Amino acid sequence: MRALPPTATAALALLLPLGLPAAPARAAEDAKLNFTDNASKIFQARCNTCHNADKASGGLNLTTFASMMEGGGSGSAIEPGDPDNSWLFLLVSHQETPHMPPNAPRIPDEELETLRSWIEAGAPESAGSVVNVQKKPKMEFTLDPSAIGKPSGEPAMPQGLPTEPVLVNDRPGAILALAASPWAPLVAVGQHKQVLLYDTQHQYLRAVLPFPEGDVHVVKFTRDGDLLIAGGGRGGQSGRVIVWDVKTGARIIEAGQEYDLVLGADLSPDRSLVALGGPSKVLRVYSTADDSLVYEQKKHTDWVTSVSFSPDGVLLASGDRNGGTLVWEARTGREFYTLAGHGARVTDLDWRLDSNVLASASEDASVKTWDMFTGNQIKTWSAHGGGTTSARFAKDGRLVTSGRDRVARLWDQDGKELKAYGGFEDLALQAALGHDDATVVAGSFDGVVRLFKADDATPLGDLRANPLTVASRLEQLRPEAEAAQARADAATAELEPLSQAAASAAEALAAADTQFKVAEAAAAQAAAATTQAEAAATESTTAHQAALDAFRQAAEADAKALESLASASRAAADAASSTRSLAEQAAAAPGDPAARQSAEQAMADRSTATQAVVPALAAVIASADAIKAARSPLAEASAKRQAADAALAAAKAASQAAADAVAPLQVALDQATAAKAAADAALAAKAPAADALVAQAESYRIRLDALLAELDARQPEPAAAASINEE
Repeated sequence: MRALPPTATAALALLLPLGLPAAPARAAEDAKLNFTDNASKIFQARCNTCHNADKASGGLNLTTFASMMEGGGSGSAIEPGDPDNSWLFLLVSHQETPHMPPNAPRIPDEELETLRSWIEAGAPESAGSVVNVQKKPKMEFTLDPSAIGKPSGEPAMPQGLPTEPVLVNDRPGAILALAASPWAPLVAVGQHKQVLLYDTQHQYLRAVLPFPEGDVHVVKFTRDGDLLIAGGGRGGQSGRVIVWDVKTGARIIEAGQEYDLVLGADLSPDRSLVALGGPSKVLRVYSTADDSLVYEQKKHTDWVTSVSFSPDGVLLASGDRNGGTLVWEARTGREFYTLAGHGARVTDLDWRLDSNVLASASEDASVKTWDMFTGNQIKTWSAHGGGTTSARFAKDGRLVTSGRDRVARLWDQDGKELKAYGGFEDLALQAALGHDDATVVAGSFDGVVRLFKADDATPLGDLRANPLTVASRLEQLRPEAEAAQARADAATAELEPLSQAAASAAEALAAADTQFKVAEAAAAQAAAATTQAEAAATESTTAHQAALDAFRQAAEADAKALESLASASRAAADAASSTRSLAEQAAAAPGDPAARQSAEQAMADRSTATQAVVPALAAVIASADAIKAARSPLAEASAKRQAADAALAAAKAASQAAADAVAPLQVALDQATAAKAAADAALAAKAPAADALVAQAESYRIRLDALLAELDARQPEPAAAASINEE
């Protein structure tokens, strides 16, 4: 659900009274819905008791089409073609608050559908009207980052502006007006007849803006930091608001011709309006184009003490010495809210960046935050005993305040105190957060302007609210600058041996790291070589085993061949012996055919046995050749294995030696690392203080150069001086 803009709520806050009769029946579906025949009858029944030509609550008259389209004091009531962006429809349909009619049920759905369809059709006046609906983009209620006002270029800083004070006083005046630029290290301090612009980073005066109109009671930067607004004057005599260009110091706007002081003033975000107020009890708004009065409001019952435009330019808030706080429509001056609650003077008003929340500070000690959608109080808390004198929003929604208890404080939006900034000897009148929200600047009744670190409340220095002349500052600054430079030189000299030690330690660490990495690489390389040697040894062992197996197989074959040859030889010998015996028997018995046949058979067996010896002998010869052939690869494999084993042993020895070399280098690296850390720690312990002294000396140099340049610029050239003397 979209949030209802505050400008719509005011005009429609009194819509639709209770107890009205039912609306007429809806026209036929094919009829053209229009104001005359349809919407006006619903408005007549529901709205016109309050929104007629005589009463026109909130400036809204719904009795005629023309007056309805004019809208009310807070803008249009409907958007033709877009019921979802028509605030009248959103209120009566209870999609947004406050629901209408107040304290009563929602109007019938049939009437709502008639109004929706009529608006969607372009909200024609009559059945014959021609509408030309332009679709409008949906409104975006999330905060656009560009809405915070950040400038597109470099933040504005004074460029070569004079710093010669208009008045030189022995004592500073009370810090009634103080503001910090939202984007640059710059703070404005209001004094009698002048506004001082200080560089908060280097803590020196960057410009003096003359304010001959009198005392300065209010200063403000625009949201982009390009312009500075100041209001003040002479009590009971005159009041004026001046707007300067921060870079050039040029007066670009002068507004108001008051007959008394201006106590509160602001410039609208579009720079078209200046609002101011003071003892006259009147809030006046002037056009910056011609200084003409746009409107004035006389509802305040006492002095107007604070004035502030909302960042979106829609609303204008004003507070008075009687505790009254009013919110107005910035363009028309119509009253928007009366914010009751403070029991004493309203000392400050400031808006959160999204324009949805207003903060008010009062001498009743409280800070209050207000919801601009409802006008209701969000939070209230007692910020400072005796009275709160200022309240300003930071970009992130935190609040910084000052008070009569001589303290400035930082709060979250729930009123929880985050930090206190004390040490003032008088009332703390003003406080603001610096451009980066890291610095708090506060001013007191006795003229002290002090800078603090926002996070821990450490004092950073004081800015002089009664500056000396350029010549006096130059005279005062020279010995201070020389002393600062001497301190910086001494600190730098003291730092030099530590810097050298740190550099030497860094070099030693780099060398140790290099040696360690080289040793690690050598160890890794040796380990890889060992792995390769192991693989080669394994391969040679496998080859040797294969050669050995082959030799053994040849030897076994040879043994079998020899056994076969021996067996064949024995068989042949046995056959020969048997043949001789049988031959002798046959010779002894020539007539015995059996003996003769046996002898012949023995001769045949002898021949067979003798023939069997020949292949057995050939097999033996072949096996002998095989053994001889297997012996050479075996010898070669044995030699390779011995070489591989030797190479592996050498690789393992080299790897172990490389690994042994890493360990002491690791120790050396650890020692170098520790030495480097110790040298860095020693340097780090001294460097911040030395850097601070160098920065301080540089700040003095910048200030000295600026004063010299300003003084030189005021002195005429020799020829011009001679001409002046002649005249």
